[in-house]
Amino acid sequence: MANWLNATTIQIVGIVLGGLAIFIYGINMMSDALKSIAGTRIREYIEKYTRNLFMSIFVGTVISALLHSSSAVTVISISLVRAGLMGLVQAIGITIGANIGTCVTSIMIGLNIEQFAYYFVFIGIAMMFLAKRKKMSYIGKVVAGFGLIFVGLELMSDQLVMIAKQPWFMDIMVMLGKQPWFALLGATLATAIMQSSTAVIGIVQKLYVTGALSPAAGAAFIFGANVGTCMTALLAAIGGSISTRRAAWFHAVYNVLGALLGMLLLIPFVQLTNFANRLIGGSGEMYIAQAHFLFNVISTILIIPFVGQCVKLLQLLIPGEDSRGVKIENIDELDDQLIEKFPAAALAVAKKNTMRMGRNVLENIKLSQHYLTSKEQEVYDEVLEVEALVNKYDANLSQYLLKIAQQPTLSKDQTQEYYKNYQIIKHLEQISDQVNNLIDFYKMVYDENGQFSQGAIDDFKKIYALVEDMLITAMHIYETRKGTRLLGQLNSKTKQLNALILECQQNHFERMCDNICDNSVSASVFLDVLSHMERIGDISLDIANRTFVAYKKHQSQFLDPNQLEIK
Repeated sequence: MANWLNATTIQIVGIVLGGLAIFIYGINMMSDALKSIAGTRIREYIEKYTRNLFMSIFVGTVISALLHSSSAVTVISISLVRAGLMGLVQAIGITIGANIGTCVTSIMIGLNIEQFAYYFVFIGIAMMFLAKRKKMSYIGKVVAGFGLIFVGLELMSDQLVMIAKQPWFMDIMVMLGKQPWFALLGATLATAIMQSSTAVIGIVQKLYVTGALSPAAGAAFIFGANVGTCMTALLAAIGGSISTRRAAWFHAVYNVLGALLGMLLLIPFVQLTNFANRLIGGSGEMYIAQAHFLFNVISTILIIPFVGQCVKLLQLLIPGEDSRGVKIENIDELDDQLIEKFPAAALAVAKKNTMRMGRNVLENIKLSQHYLTSKEQEVYDEVLEVEALVNKYDANLSQYLLKIAQQPTLSKDQTQEYYKNYQIIKHLEQISDQVNNLIDFYKMVYDENGQFSQGAIDDFKKIYALVEDMLITAMHIYETRKGTRLLGQLNSKTKQLNALILECQQNHFERMCDNICDNSVSASVFLDVLSHMERIGDISLDIANRTFVAYKKHQSQFLDPNQLEIK
């Protein structure tokens, strides 16, 4: 057995791996808790404040710094591009900014605050156990996760000093110092495997302090860590739309070209970093942190003038247009000043956005059907993005309508209009929730390598066509405030849906008896899907009913169109 493979070395390597696991767990814990605190606001901030390239870079930097993960931010931006809520230039800006944002962790490591790590862990865990509110518990997780980052680093640091003294390790480091390209490759592979450039750079900082790592090898490790983060974005874009693939490939090409340029100018870059570190009297960890920061800032400055050309190049290399006909509509800015000045106009704005909300819900129903037949993860993610947007409509419009309702000058008719809009918004949100449940049922089947029979899919297609038609009719009634004839048709379609559901149930039982639907998961899920489809149809009918009767307790499901007083 090789000389280096002894009990002491095995123990040291085990502690290093354990420290690395704690370090990565701390990052993930902190990131997940921050996401829970922010909820959908992270996506809202990305959507709202990325109107131009420079704002996109700023938002990407800030959110990546908060989440301690450029990969997470890049994947969010790619999913927004996929859902049609963000353009390619915005996604490029976020990608550029995300690289800068990851420097925050390495800078904190360079400040040598490990001595306080266990205090952060203690305080955070105490908050988690003593908190009476979820938000406080999440804050506790942020604090504890922050502490665990440095606990893991401390464990690694003590053992890496011992490893650095081993002759075999010194030989490897000397080789990397002479051949920085191997350091670049090693960091790329390590980052791709661990899915965390922060973890790789944290290790490099601790190795550099031991004196085992040369400045050139340290810089090459940084370049490689940036390249390794591309794997997450490329995986997120597999099978994706054209815009999605363009966004992911920009992330890859940008980091690869930056790394190649850094390697070609390695000696001047090392000299610049040495000069900057001497200016502030920084530690060894801070040297690596500054190299990381300088590299990403310089890369940003160099790429900004060529973003337009990058977009044209991506369009040339990945030609075509997104074939899917889904059009997602973002919510308008809701003007609060309009409420006091002209409540009727504010109600019109609310109605306009409620119609947009309805169109988005309809598109999500279509997307769920597309996922049923395609099984594409991209489509599943897109449904979730549109669901998040519908929730945003629900929250913003509900709040806006409440402000309108609080106006003392509101007439009786305007009050009725408020009730109609408010209830229809809630109904649309309920339909969106049903769609979310549908794709979860489909995913449950596909995750178990199951499938629906062709007969089951044909039954689903009939129901999808009918519920989509019902929602379109309901929203048309709401938009025009006319349609007693259409309401009568909608009542008939509801009865038709109920009959179709019964027919599909009978078909399902016959297929099971004939061993056509022999997958236990899909067979069980089939009836759940029918139930949710029936619920979508019922809610669509209720939307039409609410157009004519804004608020009435114990109301019959079917209104008589001939006895309606339309206002």
